[in-house]
Amino acid sequence: MSRKIPWGKILEVAGAGKDAREGGSQTVRLWVRISSDAPRGLVLAVKEALVAREASGIVDVRPVDAPAQDDVAPDAVIVVCGGQVDVEAALARDAARRGVPVALVAESAVEVPDVELPEEAAPFLEVLACADALALVPRLGTWLVGATDKGLALAANFPFCRPAEVDALVRRCAMENAAVGAVTLIPGSDMAVMTANQAKLALDIAVAYGRGLDPSRALELAGVVGAGFGYRALARAVSRLVPGLGWAFKGAIGYAGTVATARALQVRFDFEDGSLRPHGEEISRQAPARHLELPKKAGDHAGKKRDSHRVRPPRTAAPSYVVLCPDGSVGRGE
Repeated sequence: MSRKIPWGKILEVAGAGKDAREGGSQTVRLWVRISSDAPRGLVLAVKEALVAREASGIVDVRPVDAPAQDDVAPDAVIVVCGGQVDVEAALARDAARRGVPVALVAESAVEVPDVELPEEAAPFLEVLACADALALVPRLGTWLVGATDKGLALAANFPFCRPAEVDALVRRCAMENAAVGAVTLIPGSDMAVMTANQAKLALDIAVAYGRGLDPSRALELAGVVGAGFGYRALARAVSRLVPGLGWAFKGAIGYAGTVATARALQVRFDFEDGSLRPHGEEISRQAPARHLELPKKAGDHAGKKRDSHRVRPPRTAAPSYVVLCPDGSVGRGE
């Protein structure tokens, strides 16, 4: 008996692709306010990370005591703390009371100003204390994705937000497919539901990585469908080996299969974007280390003789550090 083509699920996937495209193209407005004595490494890391890839990403960077804009409210506010404690606290208090997520960034929690908030505004305030500028960036991405409802748009604009958004998408879809695999009311219906969920997830991941919904997505969807048949065959084979526990194995394979398919797509996009080396070693998706390095002092060369027997890589022409000038320009140096 031939199976009917699940046109309903096909149309559902097509609609999900449209929703994903619209979600990824939403306008994202971020305010960055920098205190006068803010740590230079944190400032450079935040500015390096918040370079929008699309025109829909709007980042407004100003001193912490700059006049507030009342025309359009931001989706989130990031305050890099320094010595202007009172101004930082007032800015954070005002944003949280208006329901705007605000993060206070500092090298340690003791450097963050005390902000008194009513109980209903407290969830909008977050403290990101991190002495390592590079370690700050992924934490900032996780906070932005969790604090706003524009995860796809954030991921499409700012690559450092992609891991957090993709993790959230994968976790939600995997849990749903695990439930579908474990509880199937109509035999055979789980295949269409789980495959449709994975196809929608693939489209969401593509949009999160700034990919358009072009014909190349059809190849990815074909791969998702093929993987779905493979997971279903595996689930059936395992359930026959252990009678009575088939529902558990189907749920587990539904979860694991969804995660494996999503991670394969993620690795592919990372490789295309240069975030993975050919042999699989991951390159930092955050600010490049050379942007945060300071010029080496003369005393730092004392240990060169001890390491002379080591093979050193050839020196490239890339600058070893970047200097942020008072006028906002960037100067490079050796």
